[in-house]
Amino acid sequence: MSGPLITFDNVTVTFDGRHVLDNVSLKLERNKIMTLVGPNGAGKSTLVKTVIGLNKPSTGTVWRMPKLRIGYVPQKLKLNDTLPLMVNRFLLLCQNATNKTVKEALELVDASHLQNANMHTLSGGELQRVLLANAVLKQPDLLVLDEPVQASM
Repeated sequence: MSGPLITFDNVTVTFDGRHVLDNVSLKLERNKIMTLVGPNGAGKSTLVKTVIGLNKPSTGTVWRMPKLRIGYVPQKLKLNDTLPLMVNRFLLLCQNATNKTVKEALELVDASHLQNANMHTLSGGELQRVLLANAVLKQPDLLVLDEPVQASM
């Protein structure tokens, strides 16, 4: 397939009357890497959440390739402390995941040793690896990482 995966045309996102994104236009292309750099509060996470469809633009248009598969690694993940959840079970929650594909995804992110670990006891870096494994399990057309090294510093 050719052409952009996602196109923003003059997108503005407003929260409480304040423009967080203001007239942003961009194209996300297949097999390209885009890096967002800026100070805290610049709107990077808002842009990411708009790309994946969690935020809706106040004005402008967002076009996504039909049947676009997005793998997303959030900055943080909040789990209910009372819910026992092992890494393997968490990854099997991904649509179409199998024990074989979970094993392969964990190997890809160098986290095979975490397969039977409790999600609640993972370090920040270990959790990031598990979340990345979860994202690649979707076999995404677009992989979106929101501050992927934050927890490993």
